[in-house]
Amino acid sequence: MKVYLLIISLLVMSFISCTKNTGITVTKPESNLILSKMQSGNWANAKVNGTTLDIKGVDGYDGNYTFDSPVLAIGGVYKNDSAQDSYILTVPMGPDLAVVEMNKEGKDAVDAILDVLDDEGGEAVIGNLINSIMQNGAANIDLSDADKILANTNLSPEKYEQIENILIASSGGFTGGDIIN
Repeated sequence: MKVYLLIISLLVMSFISCTKNTGITVTKPESNLILSKMQSGNWANAKVNGTTLDIKGVDGYDGNYTFDSPVLAIGGVYKNDSAQDSYILTVPMGPDLAVVEMNKEGKDAVDAILDVLDDEGGEAVIGNLINSIMQNGAANIDLSDADKILANTNLSPEKYEQIENILIASSGGFTGGDIIN
């Protein structure tokens, strides 16, 4: 019996020691596929290699980005290597990559939303925010009208108010959105 436990322990330890450390943290089991795409995804105009995202041929987004943080199981935040306080929120969508451009205030808003909600409604709120930016353009979103972004999230009144205040404070923090294929 002890021999079996020793063999199993050695196998587990060898597997752990052989895994590549990319700095990307898996936030929940379902996120493995998305985070895998965020480590090695390839699209026609974008390529991810570990923690580096390289976008070519897309106006306003050309350049290199460095992975900053995961966004639950839906995507990741990358820092623009050539512009201070410039970030993009990326979400793989099959053959496409949704990209939301944001400044420091936008990134802080995403971080604050995830701090308040995490798995309890965070995906829905961030998903609704991305959809609103993609459909209406960042300049046309009224973040003080939280009803659209917080629709179908089933948040408690306290959390709803916290997220509403975060969105209002981040006004102007989201500067663009595009689909990269």
